[in-house]
Amino acid sequence: MKNLFLFILLMVLSIGGLQAQTIEELKAQKAELVAKQNEKKAEAAAFNGDINALSKQIELLSGWQTGLSGLLGLSLNNSSNWQANANQNSSSSTLNLGVNAFANNIKEKTFWRNTLNTNISWQGLDNDTKDDVDGGGFLENRNGDVLIASSLYGLRFSKDLAATGLLDLNTSVFNFLSPGTADIGIGGTWTPSAIPNLVVVAHPLTYNFAFSGFDGVESQSALGAKLKATYNLDLPGGVAWSSNLGVFMPYNNEKTTISYFDEDSVAQTSEEGLFAYTWINSFNIADLWKGVGVGFTVGIRQAGFEYPPGLQSYTALGLTYGF
Repeated sequence: MKNLFLFILLMVLSIGGLQAQTIEELKAQKAELVAKQNEKKAEAAAFNGDINALSKQIELLSGWQTGLSGLLGLSLNNSSNWQANANQNSSSSTLNLGVNAFANNIKEKTFWRNTLNTNISWQGLDNDTKDDVDGGGFLENRNGDVLIASSLYGLRFSKDLAATGLLDLNTSVFNFLSPGTADIGIGGTWTPSAIPNLVVVAHPLTYNFAFSGFDGVESQSALGAKLKATYNLDLPGGVAWSSNLGVFMPYNNEKTTISYFDEDSVAQTSEEGLFAYTWINSFNIADLWKGVGVGFTVGIRQAGFEYPPGLQSYTALGLTYGF
């Protein structure tokens, strides 16, 4: 009986040992396979990177590259006898539309870059829906209207430098060139291969047309230098940033007297020239849900001849969709 008990105990220990040994062997085999799998993944990632780089080069040299994205912001508010509201019976609505587009044809010896940026917004407001006074038509209360377009053509004389011609337009959609500026000029453009998303334009021979559209302010034109820089960068967190800066510096110092009324309706005069700059920055978190993202754009501009003179700015926030 005692021998039988010892025999059973040895058998159990042997089986447990074999099972433990088998588990350890399986774990080792699994670890080995995982290591090989990681090696293959690294190789595949390297191949994918090379394939993507070649695909981009082929795309750049084969023809046009285009892109279009839209921004939409919408707000609807209405209250009826809501006592906590400062205006118990009121309604308001805001609509913001923005479009960013590009069409580029980049080849080994030439390139043609075209961009278009627009932003339009409307606002409707009625502080008392119970009276007979209309708060103003929605389409009449336009509080944002921006149209910026450029076309840059270049002939390369080195890998990073090119002789270029530029047509640049800065105005609005509904008040086209009233006011607005149009620049046409020639010079050079730097497209550093080490920073593929940077384009710097320096055109020392640029003619600027400044259209007024205001009573008492005449349209002007002058020869000067045009500087322009565009840059795109992917920031952490899936945020895409694009920046567009344009500056015109006239060669002459002729200034025009501009008469206007300030915020307190007091008559003012100012001596202004044709120096102007515009800086637009856009931030986009793309594809939060089925291609829909969130976009934010902020722009600043200063153009002394535009009425009234001073720093201008606009912002836009809304949903985006890329096509």
